[in-house]
Order: sequence, then C-alpha cells, then structure tokens
Amino acid sequence: MKHQSFCTILGLTTLTSIAALSFSLSPGFSQETSAPNQSDKVTFMCRSIFDKASGKQIPATIAWIPERRGHVRFIGWKSEYFEKSGWTTQKRCEEVTKKFQAAYEQGRLEYLTTGQNNGYPIICTVNIHGNCNGSNQLFTLKDGSNSELVLQQLINVATGTSSEPLLQSSGGKKYFHVQNFLNNAPLLNIQR
Repeated sequence: MKHQSFCTILGLTTLTSIAALSFSLSPGFSQETSAPNQSDKVTFMCRSIFDKASGKQIPATIAWIPERRGHVRFIGWKSEYFEKSGWTTQKRCEEVTKKFQAAYEQGRLEYLTTGQNNGYPIICTVNIHGNCNGSNQLFTLKDGSNSELVLQQLINVATGTSSEPLLQSSGGKKYFHVQNFLNNAPLLNIQR
C-alpha cells in the first residue's frame, strides 16, 4: 500500500474543529531565520501560525525538510482541554515538538498510531509491528476521543482528503508512515 501524509492535529477540542482549520505561518517567520542547522537535517519546531478559522495566532508543531527546502505542518495546538492541568497550548506544543525531534533523531519516528495510556487515548510513534504505550507516546487526546477517528481526520486535513491510500493496516490497527508524509506533504507558504 502506498503511504501518504500527516499534518495537523488541531485543537483536539472537537473533531469538527479539525476539519475546519487552515493555517499559514505568521509574517516574519522565514526559512533563513527559523532555526540553526536547518539546512542539513529534519528539524521539528514549535512556531506561531495563523489559524484562519479563529482569526488568531496559535502554536504549531512544524518540521523543516532540508531535501525540500521548506516546512510542513504537523499539529496546530488549539484545544484548551488540558489547560486546567497546567498544559497550555504553548506548553503542549513545546513538549510534543521535543518528543517528535527526539524520536526522529533516535530513528524511532517511523509510523504514528493510536493506543491508550492511563485510560486516555494517545498518539504514539512505532515501527510497523510495534504497540502504542507510554514509552513511545507523543501526546494525549481529550478523554473520550476516538483516537482512530482523530488520526484519520488528522490525515484527511493534512492531505486535503486525498484519494490515494493514507494508512497501512496491520491486524486491524492503522499506521501512518511519517517519512512519506515528510516527502509529500504540502509545503507551508512562508511569508517573508
């Protein structure tokens, strides 16, 4: 099966907000000044982007792809669900972005899939036969979220509901291939 794309877990507040969001980077964010050493390696970063649906700036996890000389978006952090626990959208962006970077540098950012940890639905990184658990968890979803549906809608948003297959299934579990996303996702329109 051909793999493709992953992009934006928007606020995770509701599934409908996922489909409604569209982003652009805020003015002043440019490829030349975004982060050191971006010219030679994939680099994940938390940056402010403009959310057209709300008309506001929100934090987002994006990645610099040196082979493509551009950035792709992964997650726009909009949900305030975790703020009562001290996890603001900015803090979630920063912490999850660090997890993406660490997993990438350790060669563990192969596939994204879903699972549970401490009773909460989660998104994590695995190899094709791996299980999702607390040790490979990237982030937690809102209690009661259907993680499989969130992952599918996340991919639909990222790809603009492409007609090509997006996920590989193994034993009924969905896996999203990250490298194919990095190679094929639409590049962000960087405003200078």
